[in-house]
Amino acid sequence: MNPARIAWAHAMSRYKGRQSAEAVERDFPHLVEIVVPPGGLGNRLDAMYEFHTRHRIKPHRGQGKRDTNGIVIRWCFADPALASAFAREFSAT
Repeated sequence: MNPARIAWAHAMSRYKGRQSAEAVERDFPHLVEIVVPPGGLGNRLDAMYEFHTRHRIKPHRGQGKRDTNGIVIRWCFADPALASAFAREFSAT
């Protein structure tokens, strides 16, 4: 195989500048888990991103998971107060 092609394939194997979910959760340790309903989040997802825009923070998501409630998305925050505000606004009651 051509050495230039090997170098290109190696360079393209990871997203540059993107942290792994584990690193995000380590750097932003205040987690809010949101259960995704069967039909998806719809406009609620847009509102979640708007929350981040309103507070002038970059959205960070951690590891997703599947549990007995369905799919769960982890939103990660550096500030515990913002994590609490996000949870109050978007967690199911």
